[in-house]
Amino acid sequence: MRKIVLGSPVDMMTKDETTKLISNWMGTTHEMRIVVTAYSEFYVHALNDPDFKRVLANADLVTPDGVSVLAAVKYTENAKGKSLVGRLAEGLHMGGEILLNRVGETVTGVFLFDSLTKLAAENNWKIFLLGGWDNVSGRTTTMLLKRFPNLKVNYDAGEKRVGTDKETDKRVIEKINKFVPDILFVAYNPIKQEKWLAEHRKVLKAKVGIGVGGTFNEYLGEFKKAPTWMEKTGLKWLWRVIQEPKRLGRILRAVIVFPWLVFKDS
Repeated sequence: MRKIVLGSPVDMMTKDETTKLISNWMGTTHEMRIVVTAYSEFYVHALNDPDFKRVLANADLVTPDGVSVLAAVKYTENAKGKSLVGRLAEGLHMGGEILLNRVGETVTGVFLFDSLTKLAAENNWKIFLLGGWDNVSGRTTTMLLKRFPNLKVNYDAGEKRVGTDKETDKRVIEKINKFVPDILFVAYNPIKQEKWLAEHRKVLKAKVGIGVGGTFNEYLGEFKKAPTWMEKTGLKWLWRVIQEPKRLGRILRAVIVFPWLVFKDS
């Protein structure tokens, strides 16, 4: 079921429902479908970026990549029509629901990559890995083939100018289209990767395109995964700050600015 957060969509589906929907797309002929794994920062950014807001609006599937997005949907519905005091009380209540892991099930890029590569190996789908730094797509391909020796997989490490240089884009797109993947995983920077997929969706010969950010690095174990209890209680942001202090600015937008904007919007 599609809901709206700060004017942009999120699809409230479970992990099983999401993987089933994407699996069903494999058997159809259609212009490349775009999946966005959206966390709170995406919604903040979309408020001041009309192009990105259109990308979210036109995506075929927008999954909640973070408990804060799920909480925003519940809070907006529960706070509707209430007084200021009532909305503040609802905000405190929602904070408790997050800590108790009662806001719903997230569908992250890491989860989708892990699940869909397994399904690809089982169902003979072809996958293509694009982008990332230090040849991370190539190293991830090597790991995948160790796990699934018969997996049909190809990759391109990408270049610094991918997304900003037409000749580089042309070379990458030609390589992807020659392979004709069922699923294209793109690891450029968040937001840039979603815009790139949307810009080229009519020419890319893939059934599904998904932006996955730093998923390849996490899959390889280069980003230490947050403890399960921190993920479930909405404290993954704190783990990220501890691991990568340089992300503090981005995380503050997600943890402080996003809830304030949702409260204001209510």
